[in-house]
Amino acid sequence: MREVGSQMNDKPKSVLVVDDNQDVRDLVVHFLDSEGFHVFSAADGEKALAILNANQIDLVLLDVMMPGLSGLDVLKEIRSGSNKNIREIPVMMITAKSSTEDIDKALALGANSYIVKPFRGNNVREKVHALFATPIGEK
Repeated sequence: MREVGSQMNDKPKSVLVVDDNQDVRDLVVHFLDSEGFHVFSAADGEKALAILNANQIDLVLLDVMMPGLSGLDVLKEIRSGSNKNIREIPVMMITAKSSTEDIDKALALGANSYIVKPFRGNNVREKVHALFATPIGEK
């Protein structure tokens, strides 16, 4: 049997958490780490892209409103990149922007999922597992 955050080869899946708010970032990192994922974090879009280009990342959790490159700018870079492995990474937006227009724009740019802050840990958990197609509680 495999751990929740593991792939079939027992290598933990890697998740990149990108948020300029350190408290949010730390909370999500702690939660994902406790679920068995290998977690990277970045406080801005530029660092996020550097991490994506230097590591094998399986999922990106991305804030929209950040200084410098916004989350939508990072999403555009991910989806338009020449590296197929990066281009096809699932992206879940985690943001305070809650209007239908904001959600529709992120989904149109290629986001796979969208969570509005403040969020509940179980909501993040369910959506992460859905993106990995891993049944919750599977061991």
